[in-house]
Amino acid sequence: MRPTPLGALAFDRLPTDLHFVRSHFGVPTVDPVGWTLQVGGAVRRPRSYPLSELRLRQRRTQDVVLECAGHRRNEFRPTATGLQWGVGAVSEARWTGVPLSEVLEEVSPTERACEVLIEGCDRGPHRSSSGMVTFARSIPLARALVGDVLLAWRMNGRRIPPKHGAPLRVIVPGSYGVASVKWVRRITVLEHAFAGPFQTDDYQLNDTSLQELKVNSLIVEPADGALLPAGTINVYGAAWSGREGIASVEIRHAGGRWRQAALNVPRQPTALHHWSANLELPPGEHRVEARARSGSGAYQPKHADWNPLGYANNSVHGVDIRVLGSIS
Repeated sequence: MRPTPLGALAFDRLPTDLHFVRSHFGVPTVDPVGWTLQVGGAVRRPRSYPLSELRLRQRRTQDVVLECAGHRRNEFRPTATGLQWGVGAVSEARWTGVPLSEVLEEVSPTERACEVLIEGCDRGPHRSSSGMVTFARSIPLARALVGDVLLAWRMNGRRIPPKHGAPLRVIVPGSYGVASVKWVRRITVLEHAFAGPFQTDDYQLNDTSLQELKVNSLIVEPADGALLPAGTINVYGAAWSGREGIASVEIRHAGGRWRQAALNVPRQPTALHHWSANLELPPGEHRVEARARSGSGAYQPKHADWNPLGYANNSVHGVDIRVLGSIS
């Protein structure tokens, strides 16, 4: 795993090299020349799509936040199982590809079709099996047909790097990063619920498969533990949610009254929403907190619901800072 440096979330455009990396298995060795996507299952016209053909189609580009479901897992008490992510398992990138809906419409799902299974070509061990398993996740067919789910081959204007899923990956805007399967080799339309290990054993919250992102925000500046001169304290941060975007961000200090921050609304609701605010704080130690409200009206909670796998921590984020007295 490799997190995104917290300060990088303040950038208007996050460099590809700073995008967080999370893979369940090693990066597979693939040959992009001749790469073909197989699409079948509960469809009337199964077919193969050479990557070269997909690249000739009308493209769609979207700014999308990807967040690991285990982001900020290390804040849960008692400790939850899994990689002990702190802040940083969230990033934004500009993805380019062809809408998955176009491909699905061409293969014509049956009337009983309900899910779309997406398989990568990465394999490895899993506690649920004595053998090797393929990384695979499904999303509802209705979600796949919306038009914003991409079969992407470009990231920030260039071909996707191998560690981020080249030559082809799926991008599911507004969902946890696990849905955006990398190194995609096969898509299968199903007439039943998928029960693979990364669907029913992992990435479950209250017996429900994780899908839509929860509203979240982070204070980017000042950093936790910062020593600041007396005067106006500039506070910056980033917020994100599912497809509904962010409606507002508020900050407070010392557990006092919440006050609204200035919000920079991006062109697309699935991108990072940057925000800023100023505080006048006296010398001393202070706790500064931020919370976001989604377009559907959901607030970040003071404490996220604990769960044994440590998923979806969207609790109010705070930093402890110290304001120094003025120098006479």
